[in-house]
Amino acid sequence: MKKRLFAIFTSFIIFFVIVAFLIIKFGKGLEKSNKPVIFTTIYPEYDFVSHIVGDKMNVERLIGPGVEIHTYEPSAKDMIRIAKSKAFIYTGKSMEPWAEEIINSIKEYDVKIVDTSKNINMINQAEFMTEYSLLDEEENNEHETFEEDGHIWMNPKNACIMIDTILEEIIKIDEKNKEIYEKNAFQYKQEILDLDREIEKTLKENDINVLVFGGEFSYSYFCERYNLKVVSCYTACGEHQEPSINRIKEVIDYIKKNDVQNIYYEELSEGQISQMISEETEAKAKVFNTIHNVTQEEIEQNQNYVTIMKNNLEKIIK
Repeated sequence: MKKRLFAIFTSFIIFFVIVAFLIIKFGKGLEKSNKPVIFTTIYPEYDFVSHIVGDKMNVERLIGPGVEIHTYEPSAKDMIRIAKSKAFIYTGKSMEPWAEEIINSIKEYDVKIVDTSKNINMINQAEFMTEYSLLDEEENNEHETFEEDGHIWMNPKNACIMIDTILEEIIKIDEKNKEIYEKNAFQYKQEILDLDREIEKTLKENDINVLVFGGEFSYSYFCERYNLKVVSCYTACGEHQEPSINRIKEVIDYIKKNDVQNIYYEELSEGQISQMISEETEAKAKVFNTIHNVTQEEIEQNQNYVTIMKNNLEKIIK
């Protein structure tokens, strides 16, 4: 009888230990699941929203680490998850034309749709190249069609406008924590404005006024902000075009003539043309990060918008 009672008692002890372990292990996750969920499309919005809401909301993004945004297609599962969230935050149709499909599918649900480009002056790529390119754009772009550049966050001042747009909608979702959100947004905007001043000052001190690009061109907002002329193999983001041999030769000639030290290409690409030009010249091929996505390694290093932009600046001045 004693053995039986001891066995029952031991079973109860084991049961409660297991329950306690599960509560400790998964308790935080259960608490987290009760928070409002905000969906973002790409990394810049994810970073901005995360800084604003802190631990008050759960922030998720559709485009996972290392995924190329231009080839992304939303799945039915994505749309179901977004329909259950409080807000869907995206960069605008210039950057994410596929977002329209998501918006149409969640119209009947109580989800705030936030276009972070709505208060920003968009840059037309053809007009930008006409003004800022040092190559003959009329000849090179004769048969190309141009749209607006969607990489609006590459100008830090635009990043601050995006934060203001996001903040306004976050407060509508959770007004009781308004002061916290406003404080967080203000602090991150100050970091970004400090970054903006640092970039402007450093470029002037190092007498940098031209950048050369061998990869897809997604840098019009950055170059316009700091009044940088460009020499580029591509004249746009490049999904539907490849540079001509003549264009590549023009870039090589410019590099050799002007003793250019660096030629840049976009992250998540192999930079084949930049590497090829690097072999033909003394210029080093380097990644200039557009921050539209990050790698798993960058996540583990706690990189964010500010630190990645500082890394870009470092590569420019070296």
